[in-house]
Amino acid sequence: MRRRGGAGVVGGGVVNGGAEAGGSLWRHPGFLRYWSANAVDLVGSGVTQVALPLVAVVELHASVWQVALLSFAQKLPPLLVSLPAGALADRHRKRPLMVGAALTGGAALLVIPLADALGQLSMGLLYGVALVSEVSAVFGATARISFLPSLLPRSRLLDANSVLGGVNSLAESAGSQLGGAMVTVLGAARSIYLDAASYVACSLLLARIGAPEPAAAPSKKRRNTTIRAEIAEGLRYVWSHPTIRPLVLAATAYVGVMAFLTTLRSVYLLRQLHYSSTALGTTLSVAAFGGFCGAAVVRPVVARYGPRRVMLTTLALAPLTEVPLLLATPGRPWQAAVGLGLFVQVGCAVVQGSTQRTVRQAVCDPALQGRMLATSRWAVYGSQPVAALLAGAAGTWLGLWNGLSIGTLALAVPLLVLRCSSLPGASQGGAALEEAHDNSRPEPEPGLGPVKESDAA
Repeated sequence: MRRRGGAGVVGGGVVNGGAEAGGSLWRHPGFLRYWSANAVDLVGSGVTQVALPLVAVVELHASVWQVALLSFAQKLPPLLVSLPAGALADRHRKRPLMVGAALTGGAALLVIPLADALGQLSMGLLYGVALVSEVSAVFGATARISFLPSLLPRSRLLDANSVLGGVNSLAESAGSQLGGAMVTVLGAARSIYLDAASYVACSLLLARIGAPEPAAAPSKKRRNTTIRAEIAEGLRYVWSHPTIRPLVLAATAYVGVMAFLTTLRSVYLLRQLHYSSTALGTTLSVAAFGGFCGAAVVRPVVARYGPRRVMLTTLALAPLTEVPLLLATPGRPWQAAVGLGLFVQVGCAVVQGSTQRTVRQAVCDPALQGRMLATSRWAVYGSQPVAALLAGAAGTWLGLWNGLSIGTLALAVPLLVLRCSSLPGASQGGAALEEAHDNSRPEPEPGLGPVKESDAA
């Protein structure tokens, strides 16, 4: 039975109208606003991904080292603030944190076009904006993802994560293409106005999610503990959990290796394979569509084969998807082969990322959702800055092809980590996934039909 405006507790979370196991997510007003906020946020971020390097390189004539520092500033916040962000998400209601983080990020980005208008742009200002905006993004993402289990019942988490994976791929792709167009029309700095506006729209959508959110448990233990103690509790919980620990270790290895590969890949495509900007953009668009297709198939394949087998299979395919790149020579046939390899790679990444994230959410203690997520993101995304530096060293000293070969071999590591674990707690997560499949009619849902970072954490 579907109730509008009512709430009930299912699987430890508060459920708004339309959230029951058999209802369509597209009839759930709270999830629609949550989904729309993610889409708007990612489109705006895609614009800045194109515009910010152009502000540095074209308008400020930054050196290679200065551009590298700007990239480092963008990648560092998950390592610095993920753990306190998780503790705060468990201490307080998550909706105000989500809204406040969005407004802070928008205000930080607004500094760039305003400084450009006043003739005050500098690399130091870009470093500061990058740090502040990415710190707010970490706090916002931690609260937003840990909010999902209180918005939907546990049996709908796989559906929700697959839908969100789809919008991630398409919104990032659309944002990058929009960013290129806006830079041409407005200029690099002024195009960032669009991302600032997207943060405002995101905050309004999140504020209007109608599902009531339970207050954080005001236990005596929590009142008498510090944030540092709660961070330590989250670290101990993740490290001691027989299901969450191997999933986080595998995701850390996977994301680190992929950061290594992507640091070298674009340079290799442009310099060694002589890709034009159009060919590079087409290849990345094909890869993004692979992520969308992966999001569309994740629910039926997990329901049929089980979460562990699906995760192992997708990780086993990952090294093979890099082979076309290593064999490629200049020319369109090899461009198609490389694009197909990346299509499969991103699709597999979305399938395994959505699956492992759903299992972790399903087996996690509700009181530790925020800290579990934050600890996972801290470990997983904290590997990226280190991997980027290692890739730069390998590409410089060993050559681009040799560096890519080492990264391809290293893609076997996350498979070995997961293969050596029995994942004893996955049955609980698997039961939640199977419940989602068993209780759902084959009802068409927009965005899951024929026509996605995947967030490994």
